[in-house]
Amino acid sequence: MTGQVVLMKMAMGRYPAVDVAVPGTVLFEACSRYFNDGSAIAYVVGSAVSADSMVDPSNAIYIADLEETPQALSLLLVRGDPKRAIPAFVNPRSRSVVQSRPDDPAYVPGASCHVVISKQEIAAGNDQGRFRTVLEQTRGISRVLVKDFLTLLLKRLAEDQPDRFVAEKKRKRKREKSETVEYRPTVRFHPQMNGSLKRDLEEGRIGGFKLTRGSTRFRGEADEPAVQRLDVQLQARIAPTNDFSKVKRLVNHVRQTLKVISFESLNVELVDDSGRHMDSISTATIGIEDLDNADMRYCKTVTIPEAGDEAAECYSSFHPPTKKFASKCLQNAEYWNS
Repeated sequence: MTGQVVLMKMAMGRYPAVDVAVPGTVLFEACSRYFNDGSAIAYVVGSAVSADSMVDPSNAIYIADLEETPQALSLLLVRGDPKRAIPAFVNPRSRSVVQSRPDDPAYVPGASCHVVISKQEIAAGNDQGRFRTVLEQTRGISRVLVKDFLTLLLKRLAEDQPDRFVAEKKRKRKREKSETVEYRPTVRFHPQMNGSLKRDLEEGRIGGFKLTRGSTRFRGEADEPAVQRLDVQLQARIAPTNDFSKVKRLVNHVRQTLKVISFESLNVELVDDSGRHMDSISTATIGIEDLDNADMRYCKTVTIPEAGDEAAECYSSFHPPTKKFASKCLQNAEYWNS
């Protein structure tokens, strides 16, 4: 089975906004601290994570393995998911199927994901201060889930050491009184965009976006006239940019401005500089509920070569070929050319 890794840049942040920079070493410390004491685990509740094991202790994500070197932090994340399909083995000759279900009910279907984060900050450019990151693509362990899990560990670190995370709150105006507040570190992952979208944005071939609200459901009885589709569109032109996140922020701003328009769905369509639909598959219509992850469709991916051994969906410790390949990706400058 051949898998893929996605290339991203990890960035540290803080909440609320305070006048201090959070170094990447804080994340490395939090991961090592809670892995070593056996408490690097969180529980998945819907689309969020929680430290409360009373919700469903079988639906969880945890650090199963960790290695820290002067160059990088490597993590193996394991997700237990009771809603995941049970693996099965098939014998085509006898046309029989055997489900792989353990006798112990404490076991649930699982998956694992290798994450390797460089410890060397990017020194210049738009990504200055960020860290190259390689994330194995794994069904059930998304970029958002990884981010939320690591953010929860950072929150715990801030709660365990409150005196350490105190800074002056950022002032919007110079006249505002200075205020010292507690804060917690956060983490974000920015996709390393593939060259095609970056070029389209920079050269202005993506000239704007359209927002469409509407419904495709039938109304009324079958023999009565009914509205099949009702659309309201807004089209906006944007200046050339190489940062898709800025487009996303602009879309969200327009959404808030037009929030009085209430229909059942909202799609985002990138258009060229004359307002026509982009023919490229990578810039197809984006559902608004997927907007937070929409830029992942433009994320650079690299295929993991066949290792010669039998691959598995889940490991309890690092899979050496996958970890080695992810580490090599960090060092391959060609993958990270902006």
